[in-house]
Amino acid sequence: MKKIIALLLACMMLFLTACNQTPPSETTGGLPNETTGSQSSGTPEKPGDSLPQGIIRNGFANMMETPSRILFSQKRTIGSTFYYSKADGKAYIYCFDPLCSHEGGCLASPQDDSNIFSFELRCTFFINNRFYSVTGYGQIYSFAFDGSDLRIEYGEDEYVFGQIDHNLWSQNYRAYGKYIYIPMDADENGKPCTLRFNTETKEMENLTEKTGNYIAPVFFYNGEIYGRGADRLWHKTDLELKEMQSIDTMPTSTVFYENLFFETVFNGAEDYSKERAIGLEVYDVKTGEKTLISNEMMGLEAPKGYTVVAADENYVYFYPYEQVLFGTTIDAKGKEVNVYKNNPGKLYRVKHDGTECVCVYDDPGLAFNGSDAVLTGDQILIWGQSFYFDDNGYAKKTSITLKAGTISPDGTIEKFEDVELIY
Repeated sequence: MKKIIALLLACMMLFLTACNQTPPSETTGGLPNETTGSQSSGTPEKPGDSLPQGIIRNGFANMMETPSRILFSQKRTIGSTFYYSKADGKAYIYCFDPLCSHEGGCLASPQDDSNIFSFELRCTFFINNRFYSVTGYGQIYSFAFDGSDLRIEYGEDEYVFGQIDHNLWSQNYRAYGKYIYIPMDADENGKPCTLRFNTETKEMENLTEKTGNYIAPVFFYNGEIYGRGADRLWHKTDLELKEMQSIDTMPTSTVFYENLFFETVFNGAEDYSKERAIGLEVYDVKTGEKTLISNEMMGLEAPKGYTVVAADENYVYFYPYEQVLFGTTIDAKGKEVNVYKNNPGKLYRVKHDGTECVCVYDDPGLAFNGSDAVLTGDQILIWGQSFYFDDNGYAKKTSITLKAGTISPDGTIEKFEDVELIY
């Protein structure tokens, strides 16, 4: 039997010895009671506010923004967690000992055979300058910014590896202010329930048991929860789940700013091969209004789809999804095959009202990947893959990496470069 306290002490010793160089305090320039995921609202909490304002959505992606850094997971490398420093524009492995091998036991790669502790960003939240990580085994851990002071906040004080072969909690966690919400599809009685953990008092509440109501939060807006009820339909409620209200279907976009969501709108063709994007939709949570930014308004041909990646106070950034033939290569069987890209390497931005649509970047040798992107200062971080031809004229492609581009005063981006990973 493995005692979790002993494991925690062992992990803490590893962090204190292998990661003993504490980084600059994250509180510098930070916001009180800030809760951050892969994106935060355009209107973060102000000192006088009791709760964060604007749209807050987190717990779904592998990038996390804090006041001074952007954390991300880089696969196929030694260690998996890195941070991009907003101060110097460089990326560092999330470990603060230059002599560490990062092969396990440090914050950058903490997993061990027991799977007791992990740093999965979509299940981790930054609240009051501490990280809180939620596991499917019914436990919540917290630790300081440098990985020190690791402690269990909630859950059994004992865990036997292999004894639990299924998740006790759902993996769709959300955080708002000081609270972490944990929806369960079924409790011990087979009924759905919503749990809420208070990171200040360490109290876990079963809100469904108290109120008879259930919601699986999708996002928060100005002190209310928006999500799906036990009937799978959309509802909104106060933070205590005391007053549930049925609402129309809401956007599920992961890109937003203040009270606005941005997502792609399609033509609704029954034949998938004929489905095309007709533009972008802007949904205002405050007013309930939907505004279509059509292809015609943007001056674009209808692609298969658009991927919206980021938004700021003026613009929304996106790229078209359209399969493009790049060249040919020789496969493992010696046969010549086509090599395709999923987009032409063009990145656009358009104002929230649909005006001033501009192609800010165009590189046939690049393909953007996914919808995880972050705007910070005059930089945009986005995942991408480079395509090129070898000496024999065959098409080749690199691994998907995080790339950074500098946004010029006119909005264009001269070049995207791989973010250098410093170990």
